Amino acid sequence: MDNTEAKSPAAAVVDRLWRAYAPLRRGRSTDRDLTAMLTILVLAGFIDSEDEPGDELVKRWSRATAEARIGYPPLKDLRAALFLAARHERFPTRALRDLESVFVDDEATGDLPWVASFLTALQQTPTTAEAGLREVSDLLLERYVAESAAQTGEYHTPRALTRLLAESLSPQPGDRVLDPACGTGGFLVAAAQHIAQQGRTGDASFEGYAMDHRNTRLAALNLAIHGIDRPQVHAADPRTLFRSLGAGMADFVLSNPPFNQRVQGLEHLAWPFGTPPESNANFAWLQLAWTRLSEKGMAAVIMPSGAASAPGSEAWIRRRMLVGCALLGVVALPPNLFSHTSVPVHLWLLTRDKSRHVPADETDSVLFIDASRLGTQAPRQKRVLGLADVKRVSSRFRSWLRSPRETPDEPGFSCSVPCEEILENDGCLLDPRLYVAPAQEQPPAALDTCRLLDELLGRAEEAAGTTARLRKSFDRSERAARSASEAPRVPLRDIVKGTGEGVSDAPAPGLLLAGPSGSLIRADHYVDAADGVPVVMPKDLTGNGFSTASIRCISERQATELKRFRLLRGDVVLARRGELGRAAVVREEQHGWVCGTGCFVLRPPSGLDADYFAAYLRGPEARTWLETHSTGSMKMKTISLGVLGDLPVVLPDLATQQAIAGTMAQLDEHERLLRDQLELTRRIRHGALDGGILPTP
Repeated sequence: MDNTEAKSPAAAVVDRLWRAYAPLRRGRSTDRDLTAMLTILVLAGFIDSEDEPGDELVKRWSRATAEARIGYPPLKDLRAALFLAARHERFPTRALRDLESVFVDDEATGDLPWVASFLTALQQTPTTAEAGLREVSDLLLERYVAESAAQTGEYHTPRALTRLLAESLSPQPGDRVLDPACGTGGFLVAAAQHIAQQGRTGDASFEGYAMDHRNTRLAALNLAIHGIDRPQVHAADPRTLFRSLGAGMADFVLSNPPFNQRVQGLEHLAWPFGTPPESNANFAWLQLAWTRLSEKGMAAVIMPSGAASAPGSEAWIRRRMLVGCALLGVVALPPNLFSHTSVPVHLWLLTRDKSRHVPADETDSVLFIDASRLGTQAPRQKRVLGLADVKRVSSRFRSWLRSPRETPDEPGFSCSVPCEEILENDGCLLDPRLYVAPAQEQPPAALDTCRLLDELLGRAEEAAGTTARLRKSFDRSERAARSASEAPRVPLRDIVKGTGEGVSDAPAPGLLLAGPSGSLIRADHYVDAADGVPVVMPKDLTGNGFSTASIRCISERQATELKRFRLLRGDVVLARRGELGRAAVVREEQHGWVCGTGCFVLRPPSGLDADYFAAYLRGPEARTWLETHSTGSMKMKTISLGVLGDLPVVLPDLATQQAIAGTMAQLDEHERLLRDQLELTRRIRHGALDGGILPTP
């Protein structure tokens, strides 16, 4: 909470209400508390603002407040007052059902013992009417999220962020606004407030889906307090939403969906830019937002910073989004914006039809904004984006929309980058900090070190989450391996032919092939990378994938002549010389490349999982066998195709192979996160005594 809010009448009211509530929240279930608080505020605001609320309603409300002052439970009269108010035609939540159940006296759950103190505090001055009901409710909701042990089930998005998204997209009267993961409705409220500044909100529509079903009522109450009495708020779950892609009815989508969520059953859906991995639904949410847009629609979605650089299928989806003109911009936001996590986030700005928002001849670029240093942060408090920070980001985006070419880059803050330049980067990386040029005056080293420490903390939290998932995956793999019969060791040659134990029933054999000889790919065959087909050599095989840092290419014509050696999705490429045991599985982005001299390509039969085989090759047993049976010098060991066919492969059943492969993939991801932490730690240590801790002379 910033200093302005700390001195405001609304902040004084919230502080008073919280002192009445906080001592009575311990030792009991608090699930209903926030709903009850907002319901009381709605009821109080209605009675204060309505000229003729009704004699019986006023009587019941007055009796409840009188009972509260003497310490008598006021729930019965509150429930009756709410029932009477809900029958009034101008009561803002008349479309909601069963609100009076909020005040049910349930001794088994500890009742609501704080209501009497809360109601008494509500009557003191300044009142909610004097302080502003909407401001009071906003601050009370933030206070509850920040200080209550019982959270709302989804990360609450700070008002500054909801305001940033609303001002960036700038919805207008009559527009249709959607939040597919609405939580307590903050984004819909921000959109409504922005629309109200342009005109009436009555002809706009607001739709939200709550992943935590308790939040449907909270979101509806929050929206009602802000003058939206006909919101469409539904309980939902990710899988149900993902099955209904492509509605295309929303003019604006604003959302902060769950990060790095595991959702099963994504592979059979009609994803516009590619199937997201089951282990991480970030790109499922992004594609859901895009498919829900109308032809003129725009979306603003908060994502973890890792989504901008995640490898594998997520990199392929980023590439297709970029090529398909779905991306307008990415904004890097500061860490510590949320109450319960310090993870830095990005804002992705999407559109259904880019030519409707930027000049038709200027759609070939993306706006990157590095706002990671904006905002202020008091000790032991979350970082807060001020009004000036929000205005700086949103106005730059709006200016860029008018003309990307005429909007000058601002060193240290923003730049417009051609899509072609982004596509040239390995992995189609979308982190703004990779593109925004540093400011002329670098920030003090101490501030930079603090930023790196915040980032390190965020990475550590992310790694902790993967550790927990990794343990579960290990347990599943171990159970699968124990339940299966003892796995045989089958020569690779027999596996490929489909004649080995465990693969003899395979409907189709595989293929094991050495790359073309040097005479088929000569030095003069190589062409510029932008015009050619990549040729995989041993140096291009990394620990668990492919590196394009120094990969060389041949022409499409030459590649066609080498059709036999072209890679297909699901193939395994392994080194035949140098460091033996290097192997990588061909994904969508490598489909059609060429296996080069110095490599083998394995096309697994249906009884062999490609990821399991690649992981097995990288393991100590296979590496030791390959080195023992290799020829050549210590610096350049070589294995022949015939000898490789004798390689004994531990071959459990296919389900066990897949379980083990999944665990190894999670290990690879966990290792990547730890390497990122190590690199950050080295950067911090490098600068620690160079202005980071000790001041520079």
